[in-house]
Amino acid sequence: MSLFSKIFNSFKSIRLNTNKVLSGQPLNDVLISSMYAEQQSAYLNSYETGLGKSDIVKLLEQYWEVFSKEEAIKVLEDLHDRNHDKNLNIVYEAFDDQENYVQILKSNLPSEQDSFNYYLNIYRSLKDVVPELIEQQVITSFSEIKKVKDSGWNYGRGAFLARCCYEMGYLTEKELKDYLEKSYQELKQYCSTWKEYTISYIFGRAIWGGSHNSGMIQIANDLLTNEKSPLKNKTYL
Repeated sequence: MSLFSKIFNSFKSIRLNTNKVLSGQPLNDVLISSMYAEQQSAYLNSYETGLGKSDIVKLLEQYWEVFSKEEAIKVLEDLHDRNHDKNLNIVYEAFDDQENYVQILKSNLPSEQDSFNYYLNIYRSLKDVVPELIEQQVITSFSEIKKVKDSGWNYGRGAFLARCCYEMGYLTEKELKDYLEKSYQELKQYCSTWKEYTISYIFGRAIWGGSHNSGMIQIANDLLTNEKSPLKNKTYL
């Protein structure tokens, strides 16, 4: 995709493949990549992204350090594993009981200093992110975050990266389908609706990427309300 085409497409919300269109469960599996796909002006409804090879190479190599099948699998597995970090539950518990947060964190988190500081910094990020998301009307209370966590952010990025890796030849079509199906099924353990998926993605972006998430909020709104969006008439995962 040329630079002009990418700039042009960035003003076109919802980009669909009209040739190789998915439906049913395969479409649902692909749609967990929709937030990241919209960021990249990619197709929402196919395994193919619609991006030029140079754009895919730049994304994988410069941002994810993926140069081979082995590195692709490592990154994709890591994005799945992040959703099983039980120490994050402790951080969320501490945030929910801020009067006792020191005791909760010190009593339950790893004592090794670097590891402890890693989770302490997440706690501190929550103190900035949660009020901001409430003010932006992404959520109404922290309880919504405790349920969905940053699962959409992890599974969503993994799903889109898997599509890119497929186009680079790092994954076979079967490996791509298996990864997307597994991602979808695991995401359902955290998110019941597509709106919750978008909330989770925005939350993850805010925690790990910082503030200035108005663009992500707009993407979520477009996905959920635009008449062209495959998510428009879907409520539950």
